[in-house]
Amino acid sequence: MARKGTGAKRLDEPTLTATDWAEAALQLIAEAGLGALTVEALAARLGVTKGSFYWHFKGRSELLAAALGRWEQRATTEAISGLSAVTDARQRLYLMLDAVSRAPRSRSLYAALAEAAGDPIVRRVLNRVASARIEYLEACYRELGLPQPRAKAKAVFAYAAYRGLLQVAHEAPAVLPADWSSYAAVVLDALGSVPRAKRTSKDTGRTPTKIRRS
Repeated sequence: MARKGTGAKRLDEPTLTATDWAEAALQLIAEAGLGALTVEALAARLGVTKGSFYWHFKGRSELLAAALGRWEQRATTEAISGLSAVTDARQRLYLMLDAVSRAPRSRSLYAALAEAAGDPIVRRVLNRVASARIEYLEACYRELGLPQPRAKAKAVFAYAAYRGLLQVAHEAPAVLPADWSSYAAVVLDALGSVPRAKRTSKDTGRTPTKIRRS
């Protein structure tokens, strides 16, 4: 399916930028897996020739690195930065754990990347993302007074629950519950009975950042 570019116009048509190619790559990976990512497939998807691609990238590996860099920045670096605006550690934890308790998408970019973890580019990015997210969870638990070993254990368990649900939704969606209304309480209890905090931060005067599911 052809997609409009976001670059400068040429012959009254906006051109494709490196960002356009990277975003199209992420969408294709989420829908069909890393193996489906080829220059030919992306060009056909965007309705252009391969010449546009080689104007921005030397090859598929360079595109993949750029695309995953955008995903990492958006889904981890920016998400953590937004959460840090909430000064209450318990509130930040609730926002993160609440993401675990929502029904996961069967077509998850993260699940597709996990299947392709053998690729060295993918593996490096997944390692950085998991490390950053677990480290942030651990910091929140420690801020609430938990000793380092227990804070780390809770952080790993919380992240494993999140990742596990994404993978189950990808591999066997039929086993997941149709009604998730009571699932939030179960998850929060399993993760240590973190009390439900108010959704509006007194410190910022606005609704805290929502966690992006990717």
